Formats: sequence, structure tokens, C-alpha cells
Amino acid sequence: MRILFVEDDDALATVVSDVLRQQHYVVDMAPDGEQGWDYACSFTYDLILLDVSLPKLDGISLCRRLRKDGYNTPVLLLTARDASADKVEGLDAGADDYVVKPCPMEELLARIRALLRRQTAPGAPVLVWGDLSLNPSSCEVVYKGRLIRLTPKEYSLLELFLRHPRHVFSRGAILEHLWSFDTPPGEETVRAHIKGLRRKLKSCGVEDAIETVYGIGYRLKPLPQASSSKEKQTAAAVSEAWEQFKEPILERVTILEEALASLQQDTLDENYRHNAQQQAHKLAGSLGMFGLPEGSRLAREIEACWIALKQPSESNGSIPIHQLESMLAQLRGLVENPEVSEENATIEAELASLPIVPPDSFLDRPSVSAASEGSEPTAEITALPLPPRLLAVDSDRELTQELQISGANWNIEVEVARTPDEARAAIDRSTPHAIVLELTFSDRADDGLVLLEELAAQYPKVPILVCTVRDGFSERVAVARLGGRAFLPKPIPPDRILATVRETLDRYSTFRPRILAVDDDPLILKVLQRFLIPWGIELHTLEDPRQFWQTLEATVPDLLILDVQMPHITGIELCQVVRNDSIWNQLPILFLSGDRDDGTLHRLYQAGADDYVPKPVTEPELMTRIFNRLERLQLLQTIAEIDPLTGVANRSQSTKELYRYLRLANTHNQPMCLAIVDLDRFRHVNETLGHETGDRVLKRIGTILQQKFRSDDLVARWGGEEFAIGMYGMNQYDGIRRLSQVLEAVRSEVFLVKGHAPLRVTVSAGVAEYPHHGKDLTNLYRAADLALDLAKASGRDRICTATPPVPAE
Repeated sequence: MRILFVEDDDALATVVSDVLRQQHYVVDMAPDGEQGWDYACSFTYDLILLDVSLPKLDGISLCRRLRKDGYNTPVLLLTARDASADKVEGLDAGADDYVVKPCPMEELLARIRALLRRQTAPGAPVLVWGDLSLNPSSCEVVYKGRLIRLTPKEYSLLELFLRHPRHVFSRGAILEHLWSFDTPPGEETVRAHIKGLRRKLKSCGVEDAIETVYGIGYRLKPLPQASSSKEKQTAAAVSEAWEQFKEPILERVTILEEALASLQQDTLDENYRHNAQQQAHKLAGSLGMFGLPEGSRLAREIEACWIALKQPSESNGSIPIHQLESMLAQLRGLVENPEVSEENATIEAELASLPIVPPDSFLDRPSVSAASEGSEPTAEITALPLPPRLLAVDSDRELTQELQISGANWNIEVEVARTPDEARAAIDRSTPHAIVLELTFSDRADDGLVLLEELAAQYPKVPILVCTVRDGFSERVAVARLGGRAFLPKPIPPDRILATVRETLDRYSTFRPRILAVDDDPLILKVLQRFLIPWGIELHTLEDPRQFWQTLEATVPDLLILDVQMPHITGIELCQVVRNDSIWNQLPILFLSGDRDDGTLHRLYQAGADDYVPKPVTEPELMTRIFNRLERLQLLQTIAEIDPLTGVANRSQSTKELYRYLRLANTHNQPMCLAIVDLDRFRHVNETLGHETGDRVLKRIGTILQQKFRSDDLVARWGGEEFAIGMYGMNQYDGIRRLSQVLEAVRSEVFLVKGHAPLRVTVSAGVAEYPHHGKDLTNLYRAADLALDLAKASGRDRICTATPPVPAE
């Protein structure tokens, strides 16, 4: 476990940190509030131990800033101020606990352990995996009564896995959790400690407790008793899917039988033969996914027969018709009466028990997809991903109606529940991205708090914002304790509620993979939905490859899945089209195909494929390959596309995205707003206060811009103190409204600089709209830049639009 200790008393800091390290905690030290803020923004901590009286930025203010910025790590305040009012102020600022100095070390350690337990599953403080137990109080690891002696790092590794039994940790994530900022080793050190931990556990009889997830990292192996439940769930899922797709598969078998009858009557033409070949190919790729590997084998042999029939007539004699007839009869029998379905379901369940848990960054969002699991695959094109869903739980009809009307302006879909029971039913149907909750309903005064506690426990990753008429201090404390992310007292304008929701969603958002799958077989697309959607992946499917390009630009996937053989345009040709484009040529491409010959594989990789998975594909193999590619994609994007100081897109990447926005705006007849934002008098800040202060200011401006704009808006740093924002589907007036929030947020920021008065900064902005102020990026930028000059000439800290607008043609 990694702790940040912010304390300006060197003697106390040394004593406490030494004791914490003896208890196997990793400790980073910060001597003032500003440095504590920088550490908290830069590294991952399990707990923050925070003194109240700190230089530069006091502990209460730092705690408030952390909570305002969406930082959920437990905060333990440590102070000599023991008045009740001081404790109330600290807890109201967002602290989880408050310890008064002097405090016995045993009590401090117990409070730290209690706070860390809240981050994991409730229950006894001892962490247990089968007969293996780890006691954080005594730092002892025991297996069947036998004490296991571990090094401090081995102990910390085991504790990390036991506290997060369902998570996969990459080597980088382990370094983040278990090594301090001052002594970060290389990733090979992690491998060495994992090896040592496994060796010591094995020597005591603990077999294979830590398992490797190929291409991702390490995790605690699920216990054997958990597998029976998994097998039942998987068998049920396979059975349900089979009942859904049995009829379409039988139709394909019928087509093969009709083609055989034509062959026997010598009336088979080339079109009919080719269709039979395609149907056999699809069956070979899909039957194995439904627990019928023997069906896939038969279909592959039948496909080979139809391919051979394409050759000159003298070769036809090598394919006895009775053999083809026999294989088709076996195939129909298998499909109509899959006697081994239970056995195959068990096999698939065993495969499903293989480690395919994605990295932590893929587990922090509800599994909400643009299409539900039961929906039909579609080639429908949407200009941008579907908006996030907000559930408003409130009996105030006037307010909820206004929220639904205003939601369109904020790109938020608002669903309303009038009672707690309606809310539970709505969430059971589909998990929302955020919830706005009133505390008071007609039946019981505490219904709202009961629902808040229930939802916070069941859906910890869904932010719940309380908007209520009950504005007492006790209600605020109760909401904070139960996990509410914001408290909004009524009366309040609907736009203010939606602005807070949007800011909260942007603050808590993590990488949610978006995948486009192109396959002319709707059954394969259905299987992919069953595989991918439960992992929180946003899946878009396409059957007709002729619609590929517009779908690609509309969905903006992080990864592309292609079939090889498709009508009109092959997957290999689509791959070549992507690799020839300057914007899309780095997109990861994974092929799913029933073709396994060396010639096909050579052509795939020659065309630019990143990976290949043969059909029929199993979920563990597919998901492992996908997560491996996506993790590499995130790393490469961070290196090549993100400005390292501010965390927003760099100029090169944003230029590509802006060109894409312009093409979409032209295709769908939509507006697009381009804004140029510039820090006022920034040269003076650098020259007077130093570049370190300037970097702090730029980093904070980047954070504010990311919070104030939609996740599908483009925020980029174009050099120096200049930022560019692209807003697809928004006109200049929408852009000005959003930018006004940015200017207000920047004005409220205060930067403390040693030896100088507190620093306040402002920004100015220029706005241009497509197509009124320009139809290409060069002219739009020129118009926005001229508007920015006008804003600075008019006194700074303001927004100007490009004038006069050029009439649209």
C-alpha cells in the first residue's frame, strides 16, 4: 500500500514514516501543501496522511481541492487542533478521519488500516485466500497454521493481490503502488519479486496463487470453488445463445443440402456452388463458438469439397457425392440434437475460467454500451457516440421535465424515476452513467438516504449527485459519508445541475475502449456482442463493407476487427485502405477468419494486420488479444499524442482530429466551433516567477479545460500558452457559453508562490464557426486567432467571436 504523508515537521515526519515503512507501507513525503497537491496529481496513492497546519497551502484547503477535483483516495487529517469546530471543518472539507496529536502510533496505524479496509470488500481485517491468510495488524502471513516469512516487498505484493482479488496489475501499476517516488526500479524488479513470492508460497504448499495474464500482468488466481458457479453461468449463456441462433444455423444447413441436391441432379451452377461454399465457411467459423467444435470441423471439410468443385471437371470425381451427403447428414444431426452440448458447455466454461480480466483502467466504468446485448447488429451511422445517461430520481415533475429538455443542450440523455422503487427498476434495466437524487419523498423522510447507501454499495463507480431541499449540515455529512459525489441545494437551475453532472462525468471518466467489427455474418457479430459488451467495451458492428469508411469516421474506434472473406470488398482490402490513410494508418487491426492457410496469413500481415485469431474463437483468447492491443495503444497514444505537461492532445494529433471533425460537419451538415484560448500576460509569469510556476499554471489550465468540455470535444495545446478546442455539432454561441465557464473557473484559481503574493491568472478566447467563418482548418484558425487578438485588445479576460461572419454559400 502506498501512502502520501504531507507534514512540515521534519522530526515527526521521519518518525512516522519510519514506522509506516516498518509496517510494509510505501511512503512519499511532501513538506508543504503545494507539493502534496503535485504528488497527489502525479501518482497513485491508497491513502493520504495530511497535517492541517502546512505552509503554502494548509491541509484543510488541500483536502477541499482534492475532493473538488474528484480525488477519492481516503484522507486522514493529523493535527494538534482538538476543538470540535476544527474536527467538523476537517470532516466537512472531505476528510475521512481526524486524529489529534499526540496520538499513539498503535492508534494511528489502526485508523490507517480501517480506512484501507473501506477501499476493499467489507469483512474481517484479516485477508484470506483459501487456507492462506494475511493479517495487516501483525504483518503475518500464515498457510494452514504455518508462518510464511516474506521480505517486505513480497509481503506488500501479496497484500496488494489479496486486497484486490479480481484485478489484474500490470508491472507499471505494481510499481505505482509499491515503490516510492524517490526509488522507482525497473520493471524487471517486479518480475524478480513475483518470482520470489511464488517460490516461497510454493515451498509452503501454496500452489499457483499468483498467475500471469498474458500481455497484461498478474493477478490472484480464482479459487477452485468459484469455478463451478462460473461453469454454470457459462453453460447457461451458451445454451441461451444456442437457442437464439439455432434456426439461422439450420437455414444454412438447408442451403447446403439444396446445393447437394442440385449437384446430384447435375443442375448446380457457379453462383449456387459459391453460395454453398460461403455458407459452409460461415458455419465453420460460428459453430465452435456455440460449443460445437465437431460441427466446425465438419463444416470446414464440407467447405473444402465445395472449393474443390470449382476446379476443372476431372477433379470432381475425387469428391464422392455420398461422402458429402454423409457429412451433411452428420452436421444436421449435430445441429438439431447437440447431444454433447453439456460437455461442450463445460469445456467452454473451463476456457472461460482462464484469466481474461482487463487492466484496471478498463474496470472503472459501468458496462453500458451503445447497443444492448439483445439488440440486433446494425450498420446505422451516428455522428458521435451516444450521449451518457443520467437517471434523475425526483418526484418534482417540473424540475425533471426541465432537466429532460435541457439535457439535449448538454449532450446528456435524462431518464426520470419518481420514486426509489422506480429508480431501482430503471437501474436493473440498464446502469446509468450518473444519478441525481432527491433525499425527500412522500412516504418516508429517510428513503433518499437509504437509496443512496444502497446504490453507492452496489454501483460504486456510478457517481451519485444529491440535489435536495434538505440543506442542513447533518444531511451534508450523511451524504458525504454514504458516498455522494456532490451536494446541490434547491432551488437550483437545471443547467447548473447538468453542468455539475457533465463536470463529474468528465472528471471520473476513464478509457473505455471502442471497437468496430466488420463481418458479413450476423451470427459472428452477435457472438462478439456477447463476448465484448460485458467487459464495458463500446461495440459497433457492420455487415456491409461498402459502408465501412463512413462508419469508421463516425464511430472513431480504438481497434478494428475484420473478417477476411466478405462480399464486394474483402477484409484485406479494407485493411489496405486504412493503412494508406494518414489519419487512420496507426489504428490496430485484428482479423477473425476461418482461413488458416499460410498464404492467407501472409497476405494479412503484408496488408498491415496487427494480429490474427482463427475461427471459431474462444472468449479468453479473443479478450486477451484485444486487451493486449488496447494497452499498447494507450501507451503509444500517451507518448505520441498527448502533451506531457498538460495532459491534453498535442498539436499534431489534434490537427488530424480537427480535419476529421470538418469532414463530419460537411457530410452531416452540422456546425463546428473552433476556439483558441490563450493565457493573458503569461510571459510576465515566466519571467517574474519562473518557468516552474508557469508550468504549474499551464498544467492546471489543461485540467480545467478537460473538465469543462464534453468527452467528445477536442482539447489540445498548440504551443506555449495557446490551447485549441474543437466542438463538433456546436455553434459559436454554444462555444461562448462553455468558454464562459472556463474563464470563471480560471479566475477563481489561486497559485501560491514562495516569496510572492498569491498569483491569479486570466485567459482570453477567440471563437470561429464552420462554415460561417471558414470552410477549412486554415481559415477557421485565422478567424479564431483574429477574434483572440480582439479579445486581448479589448482588455483581456474575455471572449470574442470572429466578425463579421462570412455568409454561407
